[in-house]
Amino acid sequence: MRWSHEAVDRLHVALLRHILPPVFRHGIDSPPLAAHLAAVRLTLPALTATRHYTVTTHTLIGEMAAGFQVRWGAQPDLPVIVFHHGIAEMPYDKSFRGIFRGSLPGQAHLVAIRAPFHRTWLDLLPGLGSMSHFLAMCAVAVQLGESVRQALLARGARGSMVVGTSFGGFLALVHHLMFGTADGYVPLLAGPDLAHVLLDTHYRHFLASQALAHPTMLQALLDWRQAFKASDPRRVLPLLARYDRDMLYTHHAACYAASGIPVVTIARGHITGSLAFAALRAHVLACIQALLQKR
Repeated sequence: MRWSHEAVDRLHVALLRHILPPVFRHGIDSPPLAAHLAAVRLTLPALTATRHYTVTTHTLIGEMAAGFQVRWGAQPDLPVIVFHHGIAEMPYDKSFRGIFRGSLPGQAHLVAIRAPFHRTWLDLLPGLGSMSHFLAMCAVAVQLGESVRQALLARGARGSMVVGTSFGGFLALVHHLMFGTADGYVPLLAGPDLAHVLLDTHYRHFLASQALAHPTMLQALLDWRQAFKASDPRRVLPLLARYDRDMLYTHHAACYAASGIPVVTIARGHITGSLAFAALRAHVLACIQALLQKR
């Protein structure tokens, strides 16, 4: 059982190594994510019955296009769930469509954020070319999620959760640390230390030589463990996969344990866990039901 889940993660990485050029090949010098986030400027389009929207944002590195979709709940006063996809997830709403089916869509307004550089695989390459582009992408996704969340609350929604898978789970935790405005945060297959993923797993083989040569710079920009430990963790409801070779279970479970946060664990790897829609759905459903009971 274990070897099969781990083998899928290893095979996935091996295939990607033949597709992607070195990550951060154009440099790792960048302002911190907080500075990128503070610089984001965007204007939401009017929300109508239309499902899909495109947004032009202004960032420290120039204009960036992002997007989102809204699936309206049956009543205006339902809570909002904002969902962030994984890195290189194409189409960006694949996990969103897999998780949010069955009874879940009837219990909330559902929002899927499309981060910059996620229309096609070719679009993704500039987003991974430099640390400044990568952090600007993170900042736009987090700010767009917060802006849409606020817009739906202004239309009568009551309560909100931010959910994300893998890279999207990291973004959910960034939202928790930078805004803290949602009632719940549900990182799936993710933790607050993205630097560990890049430096201490098989993903280190993706890094450009200059990035590998300066690990402390990556840690300063992408390791959010200390900020997370200093935060109020009571609204964070994580799920991890025991055989995950991307977000190593022992490392990220320890991050949560340091803050006294219980972790729901599934016996999957990263890829097989991200495709375990029923298990992910059950966890999100339990979280949203707990939120509704507090109203």
